[in-house]
Amino acid sequence: MITNINYNHLYYFWQVSRHGSIAAASKVLHLTPQTVSAQITSLEHRLGKPLFLREGRGLRLTEFGQVTKQYADDMFAIAEEWLETTQGDMSNVSKTLRVGISDSLPKSLVSKWLAPLIENERISNLHCIDGQQAELLAQMATHKLDLVLADKPLDSSLPFKAFCHEIGKSQLGFFGKASLQSSVQTQFPNLLSELPVILPAKTSPVTSAIKFWLEDLELEVSVAGHVDDSALMKALGEQGFGIFPAPLSIKQEIEKALDVTYLGAIENVYQHYYAFTPDRLIKDSIYSEFVKNAQSC
Repeated sequence: MITNINYNHLYYFWQVSRHGSIAAASKVLHLTPQTVSAQITSLEHRLGKPLFLREGRGLRLTEFGQVTKQYADDMFAIAEEWLETTQGDMSNVSKTLRVGISDSLPKSLVSKWLAPLIENERISNLHCIDGQQAELLAQMATHKLDLVLADKPLDSSLPFKAFCHEIGKSQLGFFGKASLQSSVQTQFPNLLSELPVILPAKTSPVTSAIKFWLEDLELEVSVAGHVDDSALMKALGEQGFGIFPAPLSIKQEIEKALDVTYLGAIENVYQHYYAFTPDRLIKDSIYSEFVKNAQSC
């Protein structure tokens, strides 16, 4: 086990890896090239592996050096964030907020949650990215994201920690093209056994809950497909590919935006929504305020 790493040496390595040469890094560090070179050599001896390969007058990161630089990038980025946050009046700190949004979330609902953040004077820039929940949480674990919004609870098998806050829930209902509904004689929910159905991913808790509900009603359905992207599911439903479940909290918005009609509610089946934060950030008032505001939407 490696202990007692000299973080000054690691910082010198990081500067050399960023600037491409010992000479360039020496100017930034206000040290002689000989001093920087000696400190990096000392770090390599301590780690037991080379960080650079000498190629003529240049340097190239080894595979181990590339991995070390990735960790150093995260470490010193967090250090800079900490210094910026703790200097002066913390309540007035302006910052960039990096938010990961699961692609299975309805964007109209996400916009309601994010609206107070856009108006928050302490946030200078709001950077949002879409993606799969596990990938977004992995980015948050490496400090590339500050907040993740998703519709599934934290998977205990994931190799990192995060705080999970339930910020809301909505009962689900089925929607579909009016032409699909008019093609059958039965009423909801019995019509489900006569129409193709689009469901979320097979691993989704919502899919399991809907299947249990169907079993209680003794209804067998034909699943046309499993789609985890809520926007794609709605688009397929609008094209007549099948009927689909969606939150009733945005029922009016769905019917207004899409050429679909509401068919009926799924009793006792709810979609839950979550905000994930690293433990170092939940104490920040920006994040605690976000959770509180989202819960009140």
